[in-house]
Amino acid sequence: MKNRIKDYFSFNKRERNGIIVLLIILLAIIAFPRILLLFTKDKPPDFSKFKSDINKFEQTLREDTSRKHNNYYADDFDYNNIDKSSAEEKLHPFNFNPNDITAEEWEEMGLTAKQARVIENYISKGGKFRKKEDLKKMYCITESEYSVLEPYIQLSPDEMDNGKKKSSANKSEKNTVIIELNSADTNDLKKLSGIGSWYAKKIVAYRNKLGGFYKKEQLLEVRGIDSVRYAGFVDFISINTSLVKTMNINTASVEELKRHPYIGNNIAVSLTNLRQLYGRFKSVADIRKSALVTDANYEKIAAYLTVE
Repeated sequence: MKNRIKDYFSFNKRERNGIIVLLIILLAIIAFPRILLLFTKDKPPDFSKFKSDINKFEQTLREDTSRKHNNYYADDFDYNNIDKSSAEEKLHPFNFNPNDITAEEWEEMGLTAKQARVIENYISKGGKFRKKEDLKKMYCITESEYSVLEPYIQLSPDEMDNGKKKSSANKSEKNTVIIELNSADTNDLKKLSGIGSWYAKKIVAYRNKLGGFYKKEQLLEVRGIDSVRYAGFVDFISINTSLVKTMNINTASVEELKRHPYIGNNIAVSLTNLRQLYGRFKSVADIRKSALVTDANYEKIAAYLTVE
């Protein structure tokens, strides 16, 4: 038995050599990746240039922000060195009356804040544009910019200077005519003190969105009409509330309701949902059941709704 076990674990020379070679191969397989890693291990990446580029970029952003904050582009702009092509690219005008337009509206057309300020100061000190060319005399407006704006300038006949002074009768008419807001056209509205073509169009556009005015104070919601301008003509306007257009809250769709400036999408959806849940509204006051209808906006909305 002992001899059999000895014979089983005994190897001849050839078998021993084979085992040695096999062990060498196994050791090589195990050690090779570690050896390869020693020769191929990369050096730590150098982020210094990347960090430098980031610092330069951040510095550029800070400088740009600082320039805008200090009105750099408006103050350092060379108004005498701009050709017409750049003026056309800069400006996007619409029809306007330079005597009525606000600083914000000048900026909407592409003028800088500084240019708008200069013109606004001119108007506030009693300046008046009597003819289109008067705008070109403003030192802040270049020849190229004027050539782009000129086709859109719309002066009312009573503002244009034809070498004759306005008669006292015309002045009196401007300040004494009573204008009914819900039936007046733009020509009627321009008879009001402080209202030119621009504001007349704004008033009519807002009136159409509302469905008509039910009180004078709604004119203060028209963009550009402040309390000073409003005070100049409020005594010369009247309102016929029977001309206000109303919507039937029991039949109006979400789309119809949300187009109204005082209602919008959220309230429109809320009201139609209430109608579906509880049936027809018996009175306009029932819209108060909506959590979105507050005491403040109810007074505004109710004037434009009916249940019949």
